[in-house]
Amino acid sequence: MNRSKEKRINKLKKKRIWPSILGLIVILFIFVVVMTVALFASGMDIVQRKFTESSRKSLKVAELFEDYDSETGEKIEQTVLSHIDVLEEIDAISVIDADRNPVWSSSGEYPVIDETINIVFLTGITGEEINVILNEDTKQVFSVEAGEIIFNENILMKLFSVSNYDVTVPFEELKLWLVIPVNGFEVLVLNNVPIYHQDFLMMGICILLCILLISVFITYYLISIISMVFNVRKTKKIIYTDMVTGGDNWLLFTRKGASLLKKNGKGKQNYALVHLEMRKYRSFCTCFGVNKGQELIESFYAALRKEIQKNEVMSHQEDAKFGLLLVYTETEQLEARIQQLKNAMNAVLPGMKMYFGAGVYLVRHGEYDVEQLYNNAMIACEMLGEEAENKIAYFDVEMNKQKLWERKVEDDMDRALANREFQVYLQPKISTSEEVLGGAEALVRWIHPTEGFISPNRFIPIFEKNGFILKLDDYMLEEIAKVQAGWLAQGRKLVPISVNVSRAHFTREDLAEHICAIVDKYQVPHSAIELELTESAFFDDKKVLLNTVQKLRTAGFPVSMDDFGAGYSSLNSLKELQIDVLKIDADFFRGADVEERGLLIVSEVIDLAKKLNMKIVAEGIESREQVEFLIEQECDLIQGYFYSKPMPVEEFAQKYNM
Repeated sequence: MNRSKEKRINKLKKKRIWPSILGLIVILFIFVVVMTVALFASGMDIVQRKFTESSRKSLKVAELFEDYDSETGEKIEQTVLSHIDVLEEIDAISVIDADRNPVWSSSGEYPVIDETINIVFLTGITGEEINVILNEDTKQVFSVEAGEIIFNENILMKLFSVSNYDVTVPFEELKLWLVIPVNGFEVLVLNNVPIYHQDFLMMGICILLCILLISVFITYYLISIISMVFNVRKTKKIIYTDMVTGGDNWLLFTRKGASLLKKNGKGKQNYALVHLEMRKYRSFCTCFGVNKGQELIESFYAALRKEIQKNEVMSHQEDAKFGLLLVYTETEQLEARIQQLKNAMNAVLPGMKMYFGAGVYLVRHGEYDVEQLYNNAMIACEMLGEEAENKIAYFDVEMNKQKLWERKVEDDMDRALANREFQVYLQPKISTSEEVLGGAEALVRWIHPTEGFISPNRFIPIFEKNGFILKLDDYMLEEIAKVQAGWLAQGRKLVPISVNVSRAHFTREDLAEHICAIVDKYQVPHSAIELELTESAFFDDKKVLLNTVQKLRTAGFPVSMDDFGAGYSSLNSLKELQIDVLKIDADFFRGADVEERGLLIVSEVIDLAKKLNMKIVAEGIESREQVEFLIEQECDLIQGYFYSKPMPVEEFAQKYNM
């Protein structure tokens, strides 16, 4: 898998959850901090207001002593008792002189002011400084810093205590002594500041609302995280599920396979990648329908799944093709295992005979790229060919070289055609009557700029498989038409030159018109160009073939059948197909042990062709004895190395005075 595709898949399936969880934790932390700060700030504000109110009361008491004159000896009791309404709001009043000697106390108590007590100066109504003293009982209820009173956690704990939740009874009473300098005296006022639960009612309501709000938010957030978890799992399932079988798909196969190979790093087990496919699956779909074909694939998958062991993996690849990573001990045991898998697949439709091919790559130590290794197994299976049924092929280096060559040919073929790298060679056909030139066959040779001369058997099969042979045939036909037109313009005598027409052409019904258009462009007589078709073309659309041949013969083109005798329906094709020339396959003249039988068959074929008014061409002739035999049998033309190898057009024209 390429990196960009893998990156996109990983991004899709790895939607990370931890950022959401971390975000939730951060939000909860911020909420706790904010609520704590808000709680203390609100509590501090409430107590601060209570304290401010007590300070006002204390200042009113201090105002009673503004007119007090110690010289006159006025009794302090009288001064205080004359304002009894103020005194009722105060727990105690004490007066000391400038030297801090007791003067008078309503309760007989005089608080001690020493250096250990934290004092802050506040400005009172009179403009004088007011000393605020900490609670003398606990000295922990308040601490005073820079003129601000900070709410103490002891009060907070009591606020939320349920043991004393009577709204009529304060849950805390703060004892505050205030020292107020007046007329050379220091008036000490003891304030009793009661704090009730109801003082914090609004703050409590706000806290509850905030808790409710954050609870809703957290619930929503948790639901989102849970939903994300399920979505990630669902996404992974979709990514890793094959849409036909419902099982593991190819992506998961490659990942699991790579994981197994890496775990087997020390090579304790032998692994083999197997490409297993049903032959002619498309034909099955044509006969029974695509839906039945998919049902068959599902059944195959289920049958194979039962045979797979714990430390093995498998997956559907495409069509009726499956990839397997199998454990094996010896190759014989592996082949028996593959045959067992084929038998399991055959058992899906017991009444129908099915054929399977298998390509195998034996994984070596340190190889983990499952896709590349599996591709090797596919190459091995392709090398079996369509005709090989129920066979097993092992990948080797030569197969890879062949695939690389095919790739190079396909990369270069269009450029080669445009640059005229395909050269026309002519092999003469010699008349047996006078042993003079009676015709020629056009053959293609590829002169590659880097590879040099490339034999046709190295590129023609590739072109036939990928369809490029159609372009090459048209190119060869046009080149021969040009050559014939040139010779005609020079006043030379023309001999028929045969050009191959591949079976792939006979899929088009206007083939005859197409050939006429190419040749007529150069105004060459149709009789000067012979069209060769192979016997295998007869196995395709017979109706189109017969119709096209009839049109070509009507247009004046001689039509010949190449490689007669190479197939299995030769006589039947002669019965239905009207042709002008019959070319006897060279295999009849090869092999010492069958020479006598072969020559007997050739003799009978020549006799049969004569009766059907056909000319006979024997190709592949390499000895004088064969020539003498063909002359004796009254064969019309001989083609082979005995007379000449294929040669370039210029050399051919010079040799035969064309």
